[in-house]
Amino acid sequence: MSGVALPEKVDGTVHQAGFLPTAHTVKYLDTADHNTVEEEVHHEHSKPSEPTSTAPSLPESQNHAQTTSKAGNTAAGNELERKLTQLREGATDSEHYNHPLAKLGQNRKNFLLFIFSIASFVDICNVSGVAVAVAQISFDIKLELSQIVWIITSYSLCFSAFLLFAGRLADLFPAQIIFEGGFMALGIFSLVVSFVTSNKFGFLILRGLGGISGALTIPSAFHLLVHMFPNPAEQQKKLAMLSLAGGLGNVLGLVLAGLCMEASYHWFFRLMAIICIVFSICAIFLLPYTGSTYSSANDPIPRWRRMDVPGVILMMGALICFILSLTQGPIDGWGSASFIAPFIISFPLGIGFFFWESRIPPKTAVLPSSIWKITNIIILSIAVLIGFPFWATSQIAYSTWWQEVYGWSPLHVAAAMLPQGLVCLVAAAFAQLFPQVITKPRITIPVAGVLIIVGEILQVFSDGGPGKHYWKFCFPAFLLGSFGAMIGFFASAINVITYCPPEMAGVAGAWTNVIAQIGGAVTLAVQAGMQGTGFVTWEKSVARTWYFMIAWTALIAIQFVVFYKEPMTPEEEHDAARKRIMETTGEIGV
Repeated sequence: MSGVALPEKVDGTVHQAGFLPTAHTVKYLDTADHNTVEEEVHHEHSKPSEPTSTAPSLPESQNHAQTTSKAGNTAAGNELERKLTQLREGATDSEHYNHPLAKLGQNRKNFLLFIFSIASFVDICNVSGVAVAVAQISFDIKLELSQIVWIITSYSLCFSAFLLFAGRLADLFPAQIIFEGGFMALGIFSLVVSFVTSNKFGFLILRGLGGISGALTIPSAFHLLVHMFPNPAEQQKKLAMLSLAGGLGNVLGLVLAGLCMEASYHWFFRLMAIICIVFSICAIFLLPYTGSTYSSANDPIPRWRRMDVPGVILMMGALICFILSLTQGPIDGWGSASFIAPFIISFPLGIGFFFWESRIPPKTAVLPSSIWKITNIIILSIAVLIGFPFWATSQIAYSTWWQEVYGWSPLHVAAAMLPQGLVCLVAAAFAQLFPQVITKPRITIPVAGVLIIVGEILQVFSDGGPGKHYWKFCFPAFLLGSFGAMIGFFASAINVITYCPPEMAGVAGAWTNVIAQIGGAVTLAVQAGMQGTGFVTWEKSVARTWYFMIAWTALIAIQFVVFYKEPMTPEEEHDAARKRIMETTGEIGV
């Protein structure tokens, strides 16, 4: 019989590993026929009393049989305890409280959370910060006007395309190794790219490798965090801090790049390298090795098959073609082959990816079909699209307008955009003081939508923010819109991860970031298409984007209110999700 041991109530008490009664019934979930089998287990430390001298002696053959039976029971007991103490796929929430990461000291866990947040911050900085340096970079590496966008896209495209595969790696291999390796590699590539000042192909390839390295850190950080903080209430607060780091990186990356460009943009990449290398070394010393949930002894499926290479190829091909088409469309024209060909190809690849994932066992899928058994997973995923598009469209529009029309320096632009980052800190503090911001998404998402829409309306009338118009329109728009985007991202992305069983944390964290990246790419493409090829007036060049964003935000908020289903507690949802997955696939875990 091949199976997984489950804790059993004895006399009304749940006994975990190390606290089992002398003789009790243990339930095994037989993976061969999916039936529950009962076995009686005796432990070596609970042997029956030795017979007294007055007891009749047993024949030698019976003594040998009794000794053999005891040895067998002892081995079974030791094997049972090993299974119960090992964190495996399908482990109960109570077992996650005994995970080595959960038992770390509070100060150590908080510092590790800080390291995870720094990694998320740096990943987003590598996109937003470079945006203010594209003019100087393109001049140095001799890029044509239509190729400038690849300074940003080379990183973000590889980052988003590799996220789901990175999530799979984090769930199949030791997540701390994936995190540390990705963080260190990002630092090394950032350092090397800072010295590549004349070769455009070398620069863009290194940026792409940096994007892949950055993608390794996100799902693994989520995986480690949910095991480090198994208590749902505490976990949601810590996830909020990790999400905040990404939001801050989206805005403060502009500030850091602006400061570094007072010397040279090379120092921005070197600063990123220093941060990555220093904190990855700290992680190596502070993160204990805990292994992975995969066990070749208990799982007949080889690890390489569970990496789902065909699914990865289909998914990466679909994302690359889709984002490439949206990037090239505004540059070469929406009727050009560079838009039409990849745009059309992306759809059969995307459909093929989801069809393939639905036909293979969840344990071998990069995006397991079992994830759709999570309550509200689809509408929460759609709600993730409410935040990042606001930051992406407003930052690109204003930073370009201020530099091209008003001649502002990168540092001046960064200072003007700073309120968006500062209000993210306020939103994070607000979410810590009032956890209902996260736990009551039915209220938070519509409120976030209203705040973003008000911000978009103010941006329509800002006329680009000249003089007093900045304080009258841009400043309140940045405060209201960014606050709404931050709490909206909290209420959507964090709940996706919270209500997924912990063993699916890597995939869930990757999925939310893929959705956010796609949302940003779509809205930026729409913005570029509406903007045209030149700066005529604010109304004709930029403001039309905000009308689209108003409709985009309203649609997302309305669908959430209509279709959201009130969930049970996270622990109850985890058990219910595992049960639904088991009934559908006959397997435990992802």
